[in-house]
Amino acid sequence: MKNIFFLLCLFVGANSLLASTIDNVKAREFFENSKQKLSLKNVCLDLDLEILDKKGNIKSKSLSVAFGEFNQEKKVMIEITAPDEVKGTKILTTNYLDKKGIIEIYMPATGKIQKFRANNRNLKLMGSEIPITQFSSIVESDYSFSLLGNTNLNGISCHKIKVLKPDEDEYAIAFVSVKEEYLLRVEKYDSKDQLQSLTELSDYMKVNNSNGKFYPKLIRVSNSKSGKSSKMKVRSLEYVQKMNDADFQIISNKS
Repeated sequence: MKNIFFLLCLFVGANSLLASTIDNVKAREFFENSKQKLSLKNVCLDLDLEILDKKGNIKSKSLSVAFGEFNQEKKVMIEITAPDEVKGTKILTTNYLDKKGIIEIYMPATGKIQKFRANNRNLKLMGSEIPITQFSSIVESDYSFSLLGNTNLNGISCHKIKVLKPDEDEYAIAFVSVKEEYLLRVEKYDSKDQLQSLTELSDYMKVNNSNGKFYPKLIRVSNSKSGKSSKMKVRSLEYVQKMNDADFQIISNKS
């Protein structure tokens, strides 16, 4: 009888482990499919950015953004096109395959370039916060994935996926639509399960001549800790077959 009970427990445990493994594989597949649909390479777009601080003050900017990839270097160039007092400001982020990335900021007022480590999640510029990370992959490929089932998000059936980096207590919950496999929402939590930030992506549009890539027209980001939020609305988008590396370089006017 003990042997039968032991075998039964072993069988149930093995089935549970197998089911969990299959769910985790599916979770990674759902998330990776949603990332593959996002057009984050060879794309240029113009957008309007509104930033709301915790006191309710709103600041607006217009930006031109370009995504490029050269020799395993992923680059994002952001140029402020309005308002006039910060027009011409450029922000270049470069992510490398085998080392930490760099963020460079050029300000016309000084003609100089400032450099930061890419792990600076938010950079303050002229008293405003520009969410740099919204123009790159939301999470990296070395994260683990757990499927938390399906849920309804604003009338859309979604896969609910927990994303966790090994050896870290912080995690994210991603919502991927079941039908189109669009990434619609990312919630980031700290080690105490407190919501830190929320990113919402909506109104996806197909990117012409891009072999099935899409991009959201509207991205909303809110930070629970700082009380700040931002809204990015895409005005125009263009897919470029081959990017020019020279367009992803910042040259200082002063030594």
